[in-house]
Amino acid sequence: MLDRNYRDVATGLALALIGGGSAVYALTHYALGTVKRMGPGMMPTSLGVILAVFGLIIAVPAFFESRKEIDVRFRALVILSASVLSFMLLIETFGLIPAVFSTTMIATFAENKVPLRRGLILAASMSLLTWTIFILGLRLPISAFDWPF
Repeated sequence: MLDRNYRDVATGLALALIGGGSAVYALTHYALGTVKRMGPGMMPTSLGVILAVFGLIIAVPAFFESRKEIDVRFRALVILSASVLSFMLLIETFGLIPAVFSTTMIATFAENKVPLRRGLILAASMSLLTWTIFILGLRLPISAFDWPF
């Protein structure tokens, strides 16, 4: 019992709880609609269920695996948290493209093996992809560039 892979079990169960909780919240607070006329609760409910299923897919087999040595990388945790924080701070002030670009660039520093040139290419392509999907494709009312000065 003590040699279980508790890291993956805990991660999978956390994902399952977050996904299940999100799905239940969306079901109780938003109209689901039908497949032809989707309501505002269809996507959050679907994504919550998918996340819960993936969490269980991770947790159940990990319960029967032997324990792996836990490797906690605090540097990656701090950098990825800063990456998400940068998106939160920049999306309304500077717009979608600068927010995605900075988020991607900061996230590349979490791994030592990503060269700066590759990070810049990744950030530029992610910015272009998000602009294409969310502004051109879905026509969301998000400004691409919104300089505060």
